This record gives sequence, structure tokens and C-alpha cells, in this order.
Amino acid sequence: MTDDIDLSYRTVRFNGSLLKENIYRQKAGLEVDAAWSGLGVDLHSVVVPADQAAQVGLAPDQVKIREEYGGGFPANVEGLHQLHCLDHAEGIADGNVQNLVRQSLFYNYDYYHTKGEGAFQNNDYILQKHVSHCIDIVRQQLMCTVDIGVMGQVWFQPSTSEFPEAYVDFNTRHVCRNFEAVRQWAEDHQIRDETPKDFLEPPKKGDTVYHHIP
Repeated sequence: MTDDIDLSYRTVRFNGSLLKENIYRQKAGLEVDAAWSGLGVDLHSVVVPADQAAQVGLAPDQVKIREEYGGGFPANVEGLHQLHCLDHAEGIADGNVQNLVRQSLFYNYDYYHTKGEGAFQNNDYILQKHVSHCIDIVRQQLMCTVDIGVMGQVWFQPSTSEFPEAYVDFNTRHVCRNFEAVRQWAEDHQIRDETPKDFLEPPKKGDTVYHHIP
């Protein structure tokens, strides 16, 4: 699967500014939604070829696509799912959880609640479950790939103070994977909008079938 993705690395300086907001931090609106969508948060599941399933951790009895439609396994790219979680949610059933944390912020909530789309079609109980799911997914990812870089401090001279104060420099440099290459791969390999009703292969005898959402 990763053989056709450019996994090169580059040094990126994070934008950690407290007051200088970028488009991803703006209040709810069409322009902000477009920016997040451009990151790939609206992409559909991808197809993992059957001969590559094991190397990416997919079990033989997980959901598969019928051979007449190309075979393979439908799957979601983890990194894009984590971005989905930061930005709203479409629903549990299709696995298309999108940017919920951002949309649920107090200064964005009314906008998306009024639109009544995605997770905001659900009642408050389900919405709360979506939000806590997303926050915990991001927590686990941050702990799994814990960043051991350090943030130094800089001198800052407040206009109201006679003396400079120490302030943490959040604009640190990181060695990052080529995100755009991963996003483009996911876009190129996503499952189309409309699929036949028999697109998925039914479970075979002995396959694991959960009776509750895992």
C-alpha cells in the first residue's frame, strides 16, 4: 500500500501563534469549511488490495469488496480520520467522522446546529458520544506518537509592562511526512460516491460479526 505513496520527509515550522490565526482557526463559515475540506476530511474510504491487507493490519475476516467490483478491503486512512475528528461528524455507520471537535466549539456550535447536517442531525446524546470519541482518538494518537521535541522561551515585552517577560515559543520546527502525498493517494484510491447494493461481500461462516458497535 505504501509503495506508491511518497513518504519523504521535510522540515516544517509549526504555526503556534496565539493571536495570529490561520484559516483553520477562524470562526465557522464557508471559507473555513472549504479549507478543512481541502485537507481531505471529506474523502471516502479507500480500497486496500487483498494482497496488501495483512501488511497494513487488516484481518482476513474484515469487510471485503466483491471480486466482481475489484475486490480488496474498504478502509479509512488513520491520519485523515484524525483530521475528520478535529473538524464534524457524518455518522458512525459509514465511518466518515469529520471535524467534529472544531464544529462543536462554543463559538461554532450554533452555526452547525442550525445547519442540521452531519452529526448535528442526531440527538444530543449521540452528538456527545461523537465528540468524546473524537477527542479520545486524538488523545491516543498524541500519546502513541508522543513528541519529544522541546519548546524554548523567548522574551516578550508587553505594552503594559516595564520589563520583558518569558514566553513559550510554540513556533517550533518539526520533521514531517509529506502530508499532501498521503492526501492525494487517499483521494486517488477512494471509493466512488455511488456503489451497487451488493458491493460488499457478505460475511462467511466463521467470520467475526459484532452484535454491538465495537
